[in-house]
Amino acid sequence: MTYEQALDFIHSRIHLGTRKGLFRMEGLMEKLGNPEKRMKFVHIAGSNGKGSTATMCESVLRHAGYKTGLFLSPFVFDFRERMQVDGQLVDKQLMADVLESMLPALAEMKAEDKECTEFETVTALALMLFARCGVEVVVFEVGIGGLLDSTNIIPPPLCAAVGSISLEHTDMLGTTIPEIAAQKCGIIKRGCRAAGYCDLVPEAEHVLRETCRDLDVPLTVADKDKLQVLESDDTGSRFVYEGREYRIALPGEHQVMNALTVLSVVDQLRKGGMDLPEAVVAEGLADAMVIGRLQVVRQRPKCVIDGAHNPGKIGALCAALDNLYPGRPLIGVMGMMNRKDYRSSVPQLAKRCRVFIAVPAADDLPQIVQPEVIAEIAREHCADVRVCASPEEGARLAVRLAAEEDVLVATGSMYLLSGAKIGFTAE
Repeated sequence: MTYEQALDFIHSRIHLGTRKGLFRMEGLMEKLGNPEKRMKFVHIAGSNGKGSTATMCESVLRHAGYKTGLFLSPFVFDFRERMQVDGQLVDKQLMADVLESMLPALAEMKAEDKECTEFETVTALALMLFARCGVEVVVFEVGIGGLLDSTNIIPPPLCAAVGSISLEHTDMLGTTIPEIAAQKCGIIKRGCRAAGYCDLVPEAEHVLRETCRDLDVPLTVADKDKLQVLESDDTGSRFVYEGREYRIALPGEHQVMNALTVLSVVDQLRKGGMDLPEAVVAEGLADAMVIGRLQVVRQRPKCVIDGAHNPGKIGALCAALDNLYPGRPLIGVMGMMNRKDYRSSVPQLAKRCRVFIAVPAADDLPQIVQPEVIAEIAREHCADVRVCASPEEGARLAVRLAAEEDVLVATGSMYLLSGAKIGFTAE
C-alpha cells in the first residue's frame, strides 16, 4: 500500500459519517492488540482552543525529554499533521504500512456489521503508529465531545484537560452548557488528574468541579488574578504568571488563556511524579507552533489564516483582530460547514469587514454551507459582499481589492485554509 492509497482508503470512509459510541473502537482495538494500553496520555477536550493547548503540552513534554505523540484534528496542509512523533510528521510509507497491517481487523469489523468510521480509523491508526514508534506520552486531542468520542478508548490518562466550553454540536452533545460540559468532562476518569480552563462560564466550571469531586480526581485551574500580559502582537504574547515570565508564539490573548491551561496540566503532571523543570516548561511554550491559528502568511498586504469555525472561536478571532490591528479595515474570506452555527458566526466577522467574500469551505464535501447562503447573512452586516467559487479564488480577489492598510483574513473552517493560503500568496 502506498501513502496515496492509504489516504484514499481513509477518506473513502467519510460516507459513514459521525457515530456516537465506543463499541466499534473497543472491538477494533481488541483485534489490534490494544496498543493504547502500552502508552500514557494527556487527554484534552473543549469547544475552543484544544488543538493549541495540545500542541503546547506536547512541546513542553518533548523539551523535557519524553518521546511524544501528538494527535490533532483536522489537518490544514498535510494529513500527517494529525499524528506527529517528537514534533515531526510521521513517515509516509510507515503510515501506509501500519494502515495496511490494520486492514484484516477493519475487514472483520465490517463483516460483523460494525464498520469503523473515518475518525475511528484515523484514531486507531494513530495509536498503532505511536506504539510502533515507541512513544512514551501521547497528547490526545478529542474529536467531538469527550465521553463518547473515539479517543476516549484510552485508559485513565495522566491528566485530562478541559478547555473553553461553548454551545457546539448541539445535535450530538446537548442543547445547554451543562449538558455539553458533561460530555467534555467525560474524559475525566477515576485514577487520573485534571486541569481546567481558567475562564469557563460558571455552569461549565460547576460541572467540571462536580465531576472531579465525584471521581476523587485532583484538579488544577489557573487563577486569572495572578496573570499579567506584558505585550501581545501578531508574533505572540509575553506574560507573567505567578511571578514567572513566559512567551508564546501563538498570537491572540486567548492563547495566553490556553497557555495557562497547559501550566495547570504541568502542575498536575509534576504532582504525579513527572520531571518538568521550570526552564524547560518556558522553553516548550515558547517553541510551540500551531498551523492555522492567526497565522500571518503574507505581510503586504497583511494576510492571516485562522481555523475558527464556531461562534466562540470566531468571537475570539475577532477580538484578537481588534487588539492586534486596531482601526485597520478588514477584508474577510469565509466559508463554513453546515454542522457549525454559521448563522451566529458570520455576522461577527461581517460587521467588521470593508469587504466580505463568501466561499465554499471545501471543494468535495457535501456538508458545506453554500457561499450564497453565507453571503445572504453577511449582507445584513456588510455593504460590500462578494461570492467566489473556491477559497483560493476568494483569497486572490481579496488581494486584488486590498489597500495598503487592509488586513485580509480567511476563516470559518480548517478545510479552507490551504486554498486560502495559496490564493493569498500567489500574487
